[in-house]
Amino acid sequence: MKVKTLVVVLGVFALALVGCAVTGPAPGAVVTDDGLIQFTAAGQSAIANDEAISMIEARAAAAAVAKANLLEKVKGAYVSGSVTVGDLMFSSQEARVSTEGFLSRATITYEEVSGVPAPNIVTAIATLTLSEGDMADLAAYVQ
Repeated sequence: MKVKTLVVVLGVFALALVGCAVTGPAPGAVVTDDGLIQFTAAGQSAIANDEAISMIEARAAAAAVAKANLLEKVKGAYVSGSVTVGDLMFSSQEARVSTEGFLSRATITYEEVSGVPAPNIVTAIATLTLSEGDMADLAAYVQ
C-alpha cells in the first residue's frame, strides 16, 4: 500500500513538473538569436483624401490599432459573452473582447500602399522586444 501511494505521489509530482516546464515562447512571440522575446502586431487605416492631415490621422489610427493588437498579444485579452433566450428561442448573442495596459517601449514603423480601385492604406507595425526577466516581471501583472 505504501509503495502504491509513493508511486502515485511521484507520478503526480512528475506531471506537475512537466506541466510547469517552459516549452517555448509566449503565444504570438518569437525568440530572437539574442534570446530576447519579440512580439509584433499590425494595424491598418485608410487615408481619406490627398490632404496631409488625412495622412497624419490615418497613421495615428493605424498606430493605435497596432498597439492595441500588440498589447493583446503580450498581455492577453479578457473575453466575455452572453446569450439571451426568450420563449425557447434564441434572441441575441454578444461577445466582448477587452484588454487594458500600457506599452512604453513599443516601436512603430509604417508602410503605405496605394491601390488604384481601393483607397490608400497605411499599415502600422508595432514591435516590442523583452528579455526573459522583463517577461517574468510582466507575468506578475497579467490576469
